[in-house]
Amino acid sequence: MDSTTIPWDADPHTKTKHLLYQRYFGKWFPIMMRGWGGDLTYAEGFSGPGVYADGAAGSPVIALNSIIGDPGLRTSAHKMRLLFVDHNPRCTALLHERLSVAAQPVSLDDLPQHGITVDIRTGECVPTLEQLLTEHNAWGRPMLVVLDTWGGSVPLELVRRVANNVNSEVLITIGPQYFSRFARVDEISHGDAVFGSSTWREVMNKPPGEKSKWLLQHYRDIIQGIGFDHVLDFELIDTRGQSLYLVFATTHERGLEKMKEAMWEVDDISGVGYRDPRDPGQQTLEIEFEPNTNPLRRLIVDHLKQQPNHQASVSALRSFALFRTVYKASHVMPILRDMVDNGELVSDTPGRRLGYDGYVRLSGTRT
Repeated sequence: MDSTTIPWDADPHTKTKHLLYQRYFGKWFPIMMRGWGGDLTYAEGFSGPGVYADGAAGSPVIALNSIIGDPGLRTSAHKMRLLFVDHNPRCTALLHERLSVAAQPVSLDDLPQHGITVDIRTGECVPTLEQLLTEHNAWGRPMLVVLDTWGGSVPLELVRRVANNVNSEVLITIGPQYFSRFARVDEISHGDAVFGSSTWREVMNKPPGEKSKWLLQHYRDIIQGIGFDHVLDFELIDTRGQSLYLVFATTHERGLEKMKEAMWEVDDISGVGYRDPRDPGQQTLEIEFEPNTNPLRRLIVDHLKQQPNHQASVSALRSFALFRTVYKASHVMPILRDMVDNGELVSDTPGRRLGYDGYVRLSGTRT
């Protein structure tokens, strides 16, 4: 992409990502409005111009439209803050224009009278975003922070502060290829800030085919270790094999459930699919309401092999799917019943339909 061209083209990854954002915003804003009386923050550290070359809306405009386009949200907002940072003044100027159009017939300056404050700043994500959050008294209240940049990601300390804030979530994009390329270059210390130490440089000793997977696992473990209770990570893959890696981290189980719902409600974008980094088969899944669950079947088998007597409850396997795969808990039961019917699994209630309070074990395993 030519960085001097503003706005730029939206590739298929971006279009799918924004459909996902739109679905999730439609779930997150109503829940947080009810729970916190509209006193919450949506923030972006790399906002861009709010529009793409074909006229499609960027994530800041999608977020504002999610609020003012819903009468219930629009009337319940009291202290809603939408805060945007970008380092390019041309981007922030165009973003102001696009948000002004989206807010019509109300001007951006008059939105605070309706309980919504929009603030756009030109500057680097660090330290400008943190300063902006402080200026608007956002700390101590729920926030959803989107840190969507091209590959290099953001310093861990910013993510850590969000993790330790009440009822907060982050959406992060990261390109493992960037870190694989520069692991041997001591003068490039950005990775040390992103991962919180120099341990990421161990990727230089991994086989070429395992570098990206190792980095993603390492980053996921770090994000889980700084205060986020739940982390969902997955790749968006196009027909060329190009991938975009997304990390969603939240302090609340319900946020994870709603993001999973949003993932599988996204309308299909031709040539783009999901891939679970944990799937040993690395199968790309078409985005559809009834997804291909073969990777989940493999993951369940591998998980059962690690359990005592190769056995687990249906409840535990539903939790496994929710917390440790890209799938929803509701995807599990049809798989288990099919595996019981074809003899891959044995139910604790032979001859009866497997229930949600039941147990299963791998066939050929003695209890």
